[in-house]
Amino acid sequence: MKHQFSRNELAIGQEGLNKLKQTTVAVLGVGGVGSFAAEALARTN
Repeated sequence: MKHQFSRNELAIGQEGLNKLKQTTVAVLGVGGVGSFAAEALARTN
């Protein structure tokens, strides 16, 4: 597990992280905040 996701694992467990890893997301309204969210999601792939 990457240190980056260690707090998430404490909250939702390893099974929850595995579910999130298999999930597809869409970011709508890529304006000021959405563009940063989209970039962050793309980088954590």
